[in-house]
Amino acid sequence: MPYICGIEFSLNVNANINIMMKNLLKTAFVFFLLLVSCNSSKSLHTEMYKGQPILVGKAQRSDLEKVPYNEWFTPEYKAYQPNKNAINNLKNVINDYQITVVMGTWCGDSQEQVPDLYKVLDLSGYKHDITLFCVPRNYKEYEPSASYNLLRVPTIIVYKNGEEKGRIIEYPMQRIETDLLKIMTKQFYRHELLE
Repeated sequence: MPYICGIEFSLNVNANINIMMKNLLKTAFVFFLLLVSCNSSKSLHTEMYKGQPILVGKAQRSDLEKVPYNEWFTPEYKAYQPNKNAINNLKNVINDYQITVVMGTWCGDSQEQVPDLYKVLDLSGYKHDITLFCVPRNYKEYEPSASYNLLRVPTIIVYKNGEEKGRIIEYPMQRIETDLLKIMTKQFYRHELLE
């Protein structure tokens, strides 16, 4: 009899384990779906704005160098002539900093300032990847905008060791390279839009 009870008991345990495993798999699947849906707002995708495609999500420079965004990125990058003295001075400090950019591919200021920024970074020997977010027209409702307390786009945020040291909002006070130099050499810098 104990042997039969042992068989009955082990069958009940196996049945309970099977039920628990099924429930665990269902829970894991639901969690996975929630995780994917939460991250989808940050993954790069295209939306339409005024009949034109715009990028939305976390992007890379190479995304801006593709059609149709290269139609404004490439000519602006080539045309921008940064101040050589500022570039030479940036070379000494720029790699101590990290840069995050929140921009709109639909925004004229972004189309001008972001290629200029990349030109400055290239000429000054910046070795890091920048964190680049492209936002939709209603950017204040988009998650990265809230996290970065955006007023306007583009916003270029400069960090050192994870601490914000300054930001350029919509347009530089002088030029991208001179504004960056002021921030990175600890000179007084406060954008007029923060006044």
